[in-house]
Amino acid sequence: MAKTLNILQNFPHTILAVLGGCIGVLICLIYEFLPTTLHLDLFLVLTVILVINGWLLGLIIRKLFINAYRDTLTGLGNKGMFYRRLKTEMAQVQGKELCLAMLDLDNFKQINDTFGHLAGDVVLKKLAEILKQNIRETDSVVRWGGEEFAIIMPRTNMQGAYALVERIRRMIESYNFGPEINSRQITFSSGVVCYSELSKAMQKNIKELNSLDLLVSLADKALYKAKVSKNTVVKWNEENCA
Repeated sequence: MAKTLNILQNFPHTILAVLGGCIGVLICLIYEFLPTTLHLDLFLVLTVILVINGWLLGLIIRKLFINAYRDTLTGLGNKGMFYRRLKTEMAQVQGKELCLAMLDLDNFKQINDTFGHLAGDVVLKKLAEILKQNIRETDSVVRWGGEEFAIIMPRTNMQGAYALVERIRRMIESYNFGPEINSRQITFSSGVVCYSELSKAMQKNIKELNSLDLLVSLADKALYKAKVSKNTVVKWNEENCA
């Protein structure tokens, strides 16, 4: 099965072209040389072939679609999925709240430098599992890149978003990430912003960013503020993150 999927993935255009040509020739031959009584049976066989081929190619398309939006190390969505999901959620806000949190592991370079990148990968995968297990079904967590993650929280106000990220922060700082890093403590800093803050920010936004990019920018500013002290969660507002 895996070998077949690999062939279909590498040569889908060739397979479709050859299959289409073969079926066309077969139909001509059926009408020209075979008795009418056999036409229906042979057409049924061709239909089955087309259905199987379509199913296999559908699996390939689905696999390619998933891989295009998935981070290969952690299994989380990637930055492409982040923008896709955030754009969808922002279009559906309609008076409901929407929050975004950006998370960045503190001093993660020291982990890679001290224990190696494979150990660092173990930390990232375990962190991804913890994040997935501690968000709601309606939330989305993605790997933004490197040691940075993002959580999209629809229908959540600032109080709820802050409480969720803070709970995860406390969980991470006391979690034992195992012998790969000699059970060293891992912490993260996070910036949280809510959609309701955009209207104020857009009035002062001299860069003329669109609302989606501005929301990400505000979360980044809150994250930058959190990184000053590390192992903390900062809520964006004009006073403390301007």
